Amino acid sequence: MMNYRPGQNRAQHNPYLVQKIMSASKEELVAYIYDAAITACAQKDSVKARNALNALVQSLNFDYKETANTFMNVYRYLMHLINNKKFDEAKATFSDLKKTWAKAFNLL
Repeated sequence: MMNYRPGQNRAQHNPYLVQKIMSASKEELVAYIYDAAITACAQKDSVKARNALNALVQSLNFDYKETANTFMNVYRYLMHLINNKKFDEAKATFSDLKKTWAKAFNLL
């Protein structure tokens, strides 16, 4: 059994996780980030939830301005919820986004 030390990257210890992420499509990666945000909200971890939101913002493609701006507004709202410790509401919104995203890209 490998010992985990603080500061180490857990993915280094799980080659299956590394392979899953490295072989994922862009759409699957966004779905994984939604999963991370949902988990962070369930754990009431505002740092991890904010990190997930930042990754989602960075994934926006502003070549499609209207769509990107719509998502940006939703992400701002989610940041507001997280900053105000409304994790249950944020988790529900992330879950709805994930379901819609998965359905749109046939990831179910």
